Amino acid sequence: MNRLAIALTAALTLAAAASADTQKKDVDIKAPDGVTLKGTYFSPGRPGPAMLLLHQCNMDRHAWDGLARDLADAGFHVLAIDYRGYGESGGERFTDVALRRPVMEQKWPGDVDAALAYLLAQKGIDKSRVAAGGASCGVTQSSNLATRRHDIKALMLLSGTASEAAKAYVAATPALAVFGAASEGDTSAAKGIKEAVGASKNPQSTLKIYMGSEHGVPMFPKNPELEPMIVSWMKARLLGHGATH
Repeated sequence: MNRLAIALTAALTLAAAASADTQKKDVDIKAPDGVTLKGTYFSPGRPGPAMLLLHQCNMDRHAWDGLARDLADAGFHVLAIDYRGYGESGGERFTDVALRRPVMEQKWPGDVDAALAYLLAQKGIDKSRVAAGGASCGVTQSSNLATRRHDIKALMLLSGTASEAAKAYVAATPALAVFGAASEGDTSAAKGIKEAVGASKNPQSTLKIYMGSEHGVPMFPKNPELEPMIVSWMKARLLGHGATH
């Protein structure tokens, strides 16, 4: 067997072993007011960093299943949750955006904090290496989370807008790296992502703007390199594979 074949066999063996170690389970998380939030927790089966994923408002937590498993295979403990009123979580369902907005502003931050607390309580998590990510409305929620939880070291933002407070925090916190992606034709979301990444003074922050108009997670099938790029970027930031200190 030549060297290339040996190296390929070794790589495939390692990948298969990592995938076999990954464990996935559905979990219940209590919100501050007692509402039950449903989440899916992906464990790599070994100690590692943590990442919380927050879905866009026309999807649920399962939008992240592929990325979450890839991150777990890479060594991350990952939690994706359904917002209250979405998916399998409790809470009132709103079809009217105006009625939903007060819940998003007043209830979701506490729910997100509870989800992060649940994740960080899991065995084997390195609490000094924590990331958060979101798509669309999840961009606002995850970047606002970073303003409350300064242990978050990296953000992954897809097709959304960060609040002014979050952008100010990113600008004032050079240690916080930001990965942002959006579609050029998704005009307001692309503008929001450009502003969020542009606020960062971290040299490892990265902006990817794609052709098309896909919003959030639907960018993945259109741009198949995006998911592995996110995993590689997260590994570099939080697993030390090319990270700067």
